[in-house]
Amino acid sequence: MKLKTFPLSILAIIIANASYASSSEILPDGTAKSDVECMIITATRKEALDTDLAMSVHGISKEELQMDNGQHVAESLNSISGVLIDQLSGGQGHKTSIRMPMNTSGYYLFLQDNVPLQSDAFFNHNALWWSSFNSNVGRMEVLKGAGTALYGSGAVAATVNILTQPVADQTETSMDVVLGQEQYGKVQVSHSNKIANNQGIRASASYVTNEGWRDHTGSQRAEINLSHEYEISATERLITSFTASDLEQEMAGSLNDDQIENDRTNSGLSDEVLASDPLRKTQYMRLTTQWDQMNTDSYYSVIPYLRHRTNDYTATWNKNMPRVQSSVNTLGLLALANFMHSAENETTLGIDFELTEGDQLSYQPLDFTTTGWGADTFVKGEKFYDDTTTYMSISPYLQHKRSLTDDLDLTLGFRYDYAKYDFDNHLGIYGDIGHGKISIENRSDDFSHLSPKASLNYHLTENTSTYFRYANSFRLPTAGSLYHLTTKDSGDLKRVDPETSDTFEIGYKGNFESITFDAAIYLMDVDDGIVNVYDDELGLRYLTNATRVIHKGIELSTLWAINDELNISLAYSKSKHEFDEDENYAGNEMRMAPDYIANVRLRYMPNYLEGFSSQLELQSIGEYWMDDANSTDPETGLERKDDGYSIINLKARYQFNDQLSFNARALNLTDKVYVQGAEYRYGRNSWSPGAPRTAYIGMSYQW
Repeated sequence: MKLKTFPLSILAIIIANASYASSSEILPDGTAKSDVECMIITATRKEALDTDLAMSVHGISKEELQMDNGQHVAESLNSISGVLIDQLSGGQGHKTSIRMPMNTSGYYLFLQDNVPLQSDAFFNHNALWWSSFNSNVGRMEVLKGAGTALYGSGAVAATVNILTQPVADQTETSMDVVLGQEQYGKVQVSHSNKIANNQGIRASASYVTNEGWRDHTGSQRAEINLSHEYEISATERLITSFTASDLEQEMAGSLNDDQIENDRTNSGLSDEVLASDPLRKTQYMRLTTQWDQMNTDSYYSVIPYLRHRTNDYTATWNKNMPRVQSSVNTLGLLALANFMHSAENETTLGIDFELTEGDQLSYQPLDFTTTGWGADTFVKGEKFYDDTTTYMSISPYLQHKRSLTDDLDLTLGFRYDYAKYDFDNHLGIYGDIGHGKISIENRSDDFSHLSPKASLNYHLTENTSTYFRYANSFRLPTAGSLYHLTTKDSGDLKRVDPETSDTFEIGYKGNFESITFDAAIYLMDVDDGIVNVYDDELGLRYLTNATRVIHKGIELSTLWAINDELNISLAYSKSKHEFDEDENYAGNEMRMAPDYIANVRLRYMPNYLEGFSSQLELQSIGEYWMDDANSTDPETGLERKDDGYSIINLKARYQFNDQLSFNARALNLTDKVYVQGAEYRYGRNSWSPGAPRTAYIGMSYQW
């Protein structure tokens, strides 16, 4: 049986059995009796039943997170249909593919407790490493497609929200220890205590170290998370939280044809570069205070926040391996008011504000001469850019939900985003500075965009619904794409414009007694798409607007509780991502866009061994093009495509008693040799090898 048809075969069986589970039991809180997470927070910052929301949004519960016990967010997030998080070289970094090809671009809004982890103007694709995943995570949610009116730039393909655990009702302390191959070790401690009838605290910390299975891919990370909850009254509360982390990670590069064939553990770096010991170091701090007031017919929320991060690294993906240093500081405010006109009708008004200052520096750390096409000589100490950008944004929004009939709801939303950049160049020289780069004079730029949203949600029964959704969104250019230009951008110094997108989506949701089912079909039309273009002769990469790109696909997910001991979940998506009306690539598929993404989890919880649970997981992605040109290798005559991969993971957890539990997992159980990502650029193949079989064991003690 071919893998491409296997998930659909499982789906057919589950749908056939669904007819026998149409009379679900509804719990007192209105949710269906099921192991699946049906309550969602991300859409509106208030808990809502998923069948009441006209969007594709999924949650991962604390119990599922405990089962995964992942050393990276990817191990849990990849269980959601249409979601692929690529953990880079076994470290803390990641690429993301949600309704998009595997990419490092700003199509995703990453949140922790509803607050952005970073600034739109200084987007970093690794932003989830700044979350509190390793020390304090209670659940995770993914809202696929353009966000609601509450979210602006970046919420194009998905919004990912990491939600921390609240203060416990009773005093509790826990410690977790995990050990694994490649000298992996993780220690996590947490303490929660009610210090008064209306106040409580939670303090969590973790330390993770890993040598990495490839050469020069070791990392170590320390993190703390502090929170204080104060119940001012029965309707009013104040939550203050502080997060800080410190990450140091060795850096490696992609592999060439010879290395992927003969030495997959190779760092991909030359001896000269390794001698400089390229590292990534990033520090992160964030302080937030959330004031909430919830009355019978109204809800108010105000969240001021301060955020600081540094990110210093060697750009190992560039031939000359330049050093990059950045520091970004933010003052922000999120405020909304929600008014319930009746049980079915409500209006939300809000405004977001952000003021950010970012310093960016890139220089050459050592004398270096590149070879091959576009050979060039770089001199130690040369600066490629040195500047400060001040970014300010203000975004008011309105969202109204109205019941048209007893079963049909209409939601309309509008968001207006205004953003201003002030660029200050410290180089002191302007024009062509060599190596295909140009330096520009100080300048200011501003952008504005109005994003309309509309949806219809129809309740077929008490526990099933179908919806239609339209959402307009946009993506701001980063400060780097605006001001770090190449000679390809010379002439009138054309800037990169914001992307705009229109998403159309229809879906169905059902929460039955033993089965939950979710399906969505989407089309996302992206205009003025910002894409990477590679200059093979100069060995440079630059950004440009690529006119129009079409993304379309279908997503299916289901959980079937077969009996008390056995359940199975399926997450499957099939998609196509094509350039349209583009000067170079019109009609071509985008590179690194898997034909399908599938995750199947079979869980076994035997009655004869109380407290024990196990999980067998299949993770699979389909074939994809390695370049946007959809080219053919002239030597072999074969299309430049990668076949994708399928790997199996095994996980187990045993709750020995109320205090003590044990866990174990083996990733890539069959030790399959595979490629995690493959590209053709700068005239050569570039391979990112997948990790071999890796085993972990752990223990958790709570008192």
